[in-house]
Amino acid sequence: MNEVHAVIELKITPQRDCGFGRIAEKVSKFEAVKACFLMSGGYDLLVFAKGDSLQDVAQFVAQDLSTIDGVLSTATHFMLKTYKTGGILEKLEDARLEVS
Repeated sequence: MNEVHAVIELKITPQRDCGFGRIAEKVSKFEAVKACFLMSGGYDLLVFAKGDSLQDVAQFVAQDLSTIDGVLSTATHFMLKTYKTGGILEKLEDARLEVS
């Protein structure tokens, strides 16, 4: 089985008395979420998620994340190829076609 990994940016509305914490905790409880970070910049939370397919992750974003009260918008980026992870470079293969 090939897993699909995605990075999801969330813009959220801070809540009175807890800021971003309550929404971040709710997001973090989903099984698909592997990591969740409060960020500076143009979005508030950065979520690393995993699913069985592109559709699986898209459905998770549409049905679970985007429907949480306080989530204003999401932007999903699918990871297509790994070059380095955990400080280790992946073996790079030359995937170019031969020209004759």
